[in-house]
Amino acid sequence: MAESIRISMRVPGTSPMPELLEMIRNIEAAGFDGAGILDSQMICRDTFVTMGLAASATSTLRLFPAVTNPFGRLPSVLAGAAQTVAEIAPGRTRFIIGTGYTSASTIGRRPATLRQMRRCITEVKALLAGDSVSYGDMTNRLDFAGSDGGQGVPVLMAASGPRSLQLAGEIADGALLLVGYTPGIVERALEHLEAGAKRSGRTLDDLEVIFAVRTCVADSNEEARRLARPVSVHWGLMWGGPNWLPYSGFDIPDYEIPQAVRDVYPDLGHAPNWEEAIDLTSFVSDEVNGQLCDAMGLIGTPEHCTERIRQMAEHGVTQLYLMPCLTFAPPEAEVRAFGNHIIPALNG
Repeated sequence: MAESIRISMRVPGTSPMPELLEMIRNIEAAGFDGAGILDSQMICRDTFVTMGLAASATSTLRLFPAVTNPFGRLPSVLAGAAQTVAEIAPGRTRFIIGTGYTSASTIGRRPATLRQMRRCITEVKALLAGDSVSYGDMTNRLDFAGSDGGQGVPVLMAASGPRSLQLAGEIADGALLLVGYTPGIVERALEHLEAGAKRSGRTLDDLEVIFAVRTCVADSNEEARRLARPVSVHWGLMWGGPNWLPYSGFDIPDYEIPQAVRDVYPDLGHAPNWEEAIDLTSFVSDEVNGQLCDAMGLIGTPEHCTERIRQMAEHGVTQLYLMPCLTFAPPEAEVRAFGNHIIPALNG
């Protein structure tokens, strides 16, 4: 792949482990830079077990939880798990943490607060660095910190709102930005990230910045946009999109969300019956859906996606994390499309 563009693929742990490892090997063979292992404990196989096995089954692929959270495991457990994987894949291990989404909703709790995120990230970074951390009346350290030969495990924060972007810029080694994918959105998001970085005396150049983009590749742009409808409507009208669409260059009308859409479990963007979810989004016109698709990611033919990647690279987007629209299905079609068409075209 062109040195200026690094692309990682999301991997849900919904398949049996042998199939999961075969998929991860295929991702490496297709020319991807990394693989993010989904962390949703009621739906997926254990993230860090999968990462450890994937580390042994690959040689170049960067591996990271995508994304873990502060409430499923203690920060000390998270640090130990990340350092253990790093012993198998030194220099190839990343640690990415967010507030939790389906990890929280599937056990009836709310996502973590930014206060909890600050405390967890600070503790994990300290432990991975070999520093001591206070626990009540005692202090302790991770005995095997640095056991990866000193390669280090960067700690990144997944962020989707302005305040979370600023926190990521302030305390993390980088950020996974779930904000959208237009020049205006990227510019505005980086402003928030930079504002946070300045609080700790840093600049954007001190941070690793990865843009998460929703992905659906099909033989026509129309079919890709149809398949992406549940995700585009969920993101654009109900979740993170309202924070960023004003900077997208698109004029998206206001909609009244039908109750049937709100009632989908666990939510519209993770619907188990995808065709039914597509039908439920018919209240949004094809034109508006197309705008939402372009605002949030790579939705279209291989040629369309390739051109969009090249265009956005000109606006500073050089690391991508692909999130296929079918969240809990193996990304077989996307791996083929990128491996056979998009990555070779970018290399060419």
